[in-house]
Amino acid sequence: MTRSGVSARIRDKVRRIDLDIINFEFGSAQIPESEIGKLEGVAEAMQRLLKENPGETFLIEGHTDAVGAEVANLALSDQRAEAVATALTNVFDIAPENMETQGYGEQYLKVETQDPERENRRVAIRRITPLIAPVASSE
Repeated sequence: MTRSGVSARIRDKVRRIDLDIINFEFGSAQIPESEIGKLEGVAEAMQRLLKENPGETFLIEGHTDAVGAEVANLALSDQRAEAVATALTNVFDIAPENMETQGYGEQYLKVETQDPERENRRVAIRRITPLIAPVASSE
């Protein structure tokens, strides 16, 4: 699901929605069954946008806290983004082609600390359609 070319410069140009509703355990990318329903509001908003424009694209970003090796955190953040995208597809019927995933590891800490911090173990969603539409239309 990862689209090459979606960079930090692009991600900073569009508003993000932090999914503080999903609580990832330390070192885990698994979304507890009890947390899946918390994605409903986000999924409904995505579905409304998709109804208006079936070509909408959303960037699902994964993040970690700063504990552990940078390379391991990068892999874990990718897995967290994928887990949310998979849940949005399997539970709420958001088509995978409307989502791109990207892990950022500990690169963008929400709370600046090297200690374990639950708020940094998060996923954010950005609507990136305006940024990729010119590229997609020129292909």
